[in-house]
Amino acid sequence: MKQISIDETPVFIGTSGYKFRDWIGKFYPKGTSNFHMLPFYAQKDYLNFLEMTFTFYNIPYLKTIKSILDRSGDLTFSVRLNKRFLKGRYNQQDVKDFLHGLTPIIEKDRLAAFFADFNYAFSASKENFELIEKLSNDFKGFPIFFELPNRTWYKSRFLELFQEKRIGLVVVDMPQIKGLAPYYPFSSNNFTYFRLYGKSKYWLTPEDKILDYDYSLEELNQIYNDIKVLSLTSKKVFISFCNVIDAKACKNAKQFYDIINENEKI
Repeated sequence: MKQISIDETPVFIGTSGYKFRDWIGKFYPKGTSNFHMLPFYAQKDYLNFLEMTFTFYNIPYLKTIKSILDRSGDLTFSVRLNKRFLKGRYNQQDVKDFLHGLTPIIEKDRLAAFFADFNYAFSASKENFELIEKLSNDFKGFPIFFELPNRTWYKSRFLELFQEKRIGLVVVDMPQIKGLAPYYPFSSNNFTYFRLYGKSKYWLTPEDKILDYDYSLEELNQIYNDIKVLSLTSKKVFISFCNVIDAKACKNAKQFYDIINENEKI
């Protein structure tokens, strides 16, 4: 496994998905087929992590996951929960089926975490926190993190609940517009998970999700400094670049790796 660390805390750097046609010629060599994208991604020293995102739409199947595993080098994965779980419309058999499909990466110890990215309409309430707590318990075999873009969650009583219940909260970086979650470096379950969307000037309302953004070195250095503080109390740190338009996520991941390398002497 590619070892990246900050103050001896393992750090996992990657992107939200990998199969993007607009990455060809910018990250992937021209002519790269969909099948050969993942092996190319896995060869990069600065990428040791990948968010598996298609699982939001489709329950994973053993054959599909094994094919991904066979082409992924030694990457570590985070898996996006299926939308049925986020809607609360599931039973324990659904949980078992979802985990069963992931068996190949679980058995190889390559599944590091789950994440659930709720939409902006999912606002803070007792009922919604109960769903979060239920999901946390149902997937308790692995660290699980919740992305909550609605700003109402960032009140002391809810943040204290996340810490009390040891439930992971994703640190999101999004435009600072009314109603949208703040950038709030935070760890509540002995792990840290950053998802970096960027601050596109075209992202004008909370419901938008404009992923065309190129982080400056100044911004990346600030994120590094924040992660360095959190790494002192974290077993692992996960960093996903979600600004996937035109492969800017890959560019920024490499720059972030270089910042770590310069400061930590990897």
